Amino acid sequence: MIPQILYTNKNCQDVWQIFYDQNKKFYNGDLYVISDTDKFLDVDQKKIYTYENSEPYWKVWVNALEKFGLENFIYLQEDFILYDQVDTQKITSIQNFLNSSNYSFVRLIKSGNLNSNKIEDNLFEIESNNQDIFSMQPSIWKTKDYSELMSGVMESKWLENYKYREFMVDKNMKGLYYYNGENKRGLNHYDSSIYPYIATALVRGKWNLREYNNELKPLLEKYKIKINLRGIF
Repeated sequence: MIPQILYTNKNCQDVWQIFYDQNKKFYNGDLYVISDTDKFLDVDQKKIYTYENSEPYWKVWVNALEKFGLENFIYLQEDFILYDQVDTQKITSIQNFLNSSNYSFVRLIKSGNLNSNKIEDNLFEIESNNQDIFSMQPSIWKTKDYSELMSGVMESKWLENYKYREFMVDKNMKGLYYYNGENKRGLNHYDSSIYPYIATALVRGKWNLREYNNELKPLLEKYKIKINLRGIF
């Protein structure tokens, strides 16, 4: 099973238990955590990298990846909440294809303005010059390539921006995305049948009930989350 790496911060602590329980329920793989606290529920200390909020974002990732020593990982944030079973057989098959290729990652969701250049069953190329080549969505990454990207861009803050695209164009760093005819959800992305998750549970810090009311609202009620503290998007 491909390990997952969760990047999070204490300001999203109210989401942690929902994320963690749903992840354990639907994916039986290791979870590593990058956080500004070494206390993340019952995750083993060996699987937590603790950062200071003053540290640059890129350096945090480079140091964490060095500590964890993984060949591949699935990128996650705390509001990527699973709501159905992950297709682990398909995920493993994709990992094997990725590692035998010259691609750097496979995005587990169709998101952004992407072309339809089919490379393999349900796998489509994202060219290095595509404006949506980089996206903070669940993706299987080759660790060495992600570390190279972070070191090359040297972005100090958590933020998607043009710098990632420029670096990937310069290095001809390409990726793939998985799509199997899933329904469109919102304006810019589709559902994922192999990694069924809420994308994303928080929008501008508010609960995303506009797009995921059926999946998210029962969980907020179950965990007795005071919705009005964040508000509804």
